[in-house]
Amino acid sequence: MNYLLRLPRKMPIALASATALLLNPLIAVEPAIPAPQLPVIPSRSFSVTQFGAVGDGTRLNTAAFRAAIEACAKSGGGHVVVPEGIFVTGPIELKSATDLHLAKGATLKMSPNSDDFPITGRDRQGFISVTDAHDVQISGEGTIDGQGEPWWVAFRQTKGTDAAKSEPRRPQMVILARCERVKLAGIKTMNPPNTHCSLRQCKEVTIDGLTMVAPADSPNTDALNLNIRNAVIRNCHIETGDDNIVFLAGASAKEKTPGVENVVVSNCTLGVGHGLSIGSFTSGGIRNIVVDNVIFDGTTAGIRMKADRGRGGLVENITFKNVTMKNVKNPIYLTSYYPSTPKRPDEDKGEPVGATTPEWRNITIENGTLTDCLNSVIIWGLPERPMLGIKLRNLNITAERGAVVYHARDIRFDHVQMRAAKGAALTTFDAQVEGITATPLGALPEQP
Repeated sequence: MNYLLRLPRKMPIALASATALLLNPLIAVEPAIPAPQLPVIPSRSFSVTQFGAVGDGTRLNTAAFRAAIEACAKSGGGHVVVPEGIFVTGPIELKSATDLHLAKGATLKMSPNSDDFPITGRDRQGFISVTDAHDVQISGEGTIDGQGEPWWVAFRQTKGTDAAKSEPRRPQMVILARCERVKLAGIKTMNPPNTHCSLRQCKEVTIDGLTMVAPADSPNTDALNLNIRNAVIRNCHIETGDDNIVFLAGASAKEKTPGVENVVVSNCTLGVGHGLSIGSFTSGGIRNIVVDNVIFDGTTAGIRMKADRGRGGLVENITFKNVTMKNVKNPIYLTSYYPSTPKRPDEDKGEPVGATTPEWRNITIENGTLTDCLNSVIIWGLPERPMLGIKLRNLNITAERGAVVYHARDIRFDHVQMRAAKGAALTTFDAQVEGITATPLGALPEQP
């Protein structure tokens, strides 16, 4: 693998990588991630009003939108333009070489009528979807409004009941599956019934300048739910009721490549929500992610990597740098248990290693200020497969509770200041930690 290193430019990359690691194991080593290919969209345009759409906020315009998209596709692609106004529609499906462009002042509202969204199995059709396509774009200064409140109310009324196990799921707002050369730019999404945007097995992806919002208590409203390769996510502001950004790789891909690979996240601000997550499904493999200059303000979690026995895989070569966190419950939380950890690490005696045992290695978190947090650093591997090769560098952390490192090897702290209002700054168990003084976990109390 090629790497970008802070070494003389004339030195060959492979030699530089080996030399750097020998001279200083704490040197920054980042995957060299190429820029994604951009979609190619023909210049012709098709306004939805030319096909009968009316932006009065009440009329259902599904047929007009479908006609505009079909005409665009038959001509070889182009821009389907939504002008200023409030347009209500049911589900629409985009095509290859198509840009759904929302002009300034345009609002595309999702029909609140559940009967408008066909059901297959337990899944309802997404609001805007496209499958097995290329050169797909959603752009502009307009807004997509999921009008999710009635869906959330109905979900809460049946949550935890037997009926909830069989009733149809709420529709997602945007779903792109197996698409290549994708761009989402400029738009605002708000209040989806379910996830804002899911990208499944997509590659060559650009996500730029999105605003994505939903109330903190809105159920399952993940903003960016991503299974992608070769991608950049930048200049986004996200506040929502679940993961702000999450990378997922479930079943192993047919190709001999990870499900998520070569992704850069930069210059984003995350408000309420569950932060930037990897997992809990990682069995398809995740590698080469660089996160740079991200602000977390009031998120439940900041950097969150999670998996569990039975759904884990290899996650490697992950770098977070230049992060700012304030009032975050779990600022750095890496765990091989999900949804909950044991009460103590010495309660779990381990299990045989299998194909879906979580594996984490080569993770760097550097250059950050984390203040007013509830917890500090949590690194919690498995007794049968400890976490490996995690570097924390140039961090200033203030939290109510101290850090913990359990079942881990080659964990390195370099210029890290951790202040805890309660307990030890760092407690360890079955862990190999360097660069900081740690307090070993005490023995279990004797049973009466």
